[in-house]
Amino acid sequence: MARASSKPPSAAVIYGDEDLQKSVALREVLDRLLPPEADRGLALCEYDGEKSEEQGGPAYANVADDLRTLPFLAERRVVLIRDADKFISAAREKLEKYFASPSESGTLVLVCRSFPKTTRLYKAIVAAGGELTECKRLTGRALADFLVAEARARGKRLDAPVAARLIDLIGPAQGLLATEIEKLSLYVGDRAAITDDDVSELVGRSREERVFAAMESAGLGKLRAALEAWEDVLRTDPAAVYKALGGAAFVVRRWLAAHEMLAAGESVRSIAPRMMMWGRERELETLLTRLPPSRCARILAAIADLDAQAKVGQRSIETGVAALLIQIAAPAA
Repeated sequence: MARASSKPPSAAVIYGDEDLQKSVALREVLDRLLPPEADRGLALCEYDGEKSEEQGGPAYANVADDLRTLPFLAERRVVLIRDADKFISAAREKLEKYFASPSESGTLVLVCRSFPKTTRLYKAIVAAGGELTECKRLTGRALADFLVAEARARGKRLDAPVAARLIDLIGPAQGLLATEIEKLSLYVGDRAAITDDDVSELVGRSREERVFAAMESAGLGKLRAALEAWEDVLRTDPAAVYKALGGAAFVVRRWLAAHEMLAAGESVRSIAPRMMMWGRERELETLLTRLPPSRCARILAAIADLDAQAKVGQRSIETGVAALLIQIAAPAA
């Protein structure tokens, strides 16, 4: 955190890609600026930065007026703008001028994703007695340590390998992970440790396994089952979209590998276990008949196209994967 002085700040900017940290930091800032005796209904003005001015979103003139309005029954007046990135971009120059002579009794609180340290606005806020808190997504060991600490706070032991598996299942969002730790702590009851079996039982199959199931159903021509499996992925695993395309591509490459084994003279019976289709040789034969190597190659190309489109915002992965499953499940042309 960058803080210019110990007096109430002219601004508090909370930025970064980790929503749980941002939520905690915002609560701490508001509690510090507006203690229990302050009437937040009078002292706090909130804006949703995702809304346009016509929808009641923040306009600079209104925000500046709110900041310079003297507080009533409170020491400070706080103006909070959530999802403030668009507002910051639109009002950057005006904000730079404002912080050359900010209100003595108002604090602007901005919650946003990006706030580069190299900008004039960043430097102006620091010079004006503002504070800046970066909330950066944890990764690797730091994220596992966060989970271990969350479990310990609830009187439970969580070993690092179990924490790593939970991260793999849920994704890196700390808020979602903390919620799962809360559920797991209640689930184990009086037991001292949260085990891998507990994670398997409560959290369920991994996102990869669920994506594999959707792809396999589509490969067998079972469109309804495939789409239901994909809907289940989205409903039970909010982070699924981040790895769905990788899982889908893995499945198609595995089908291509099965074709290569067949071409090399191996039997479907010997290939099935390596495709995780134990005792389902007939289904594997049906799948490979429906999806010859040339068609699998086209599916891989479609996955690559969807990935490229999603990265530039031209298409959503949610609907793109559904369309992909329809393409796979369709009879050969």
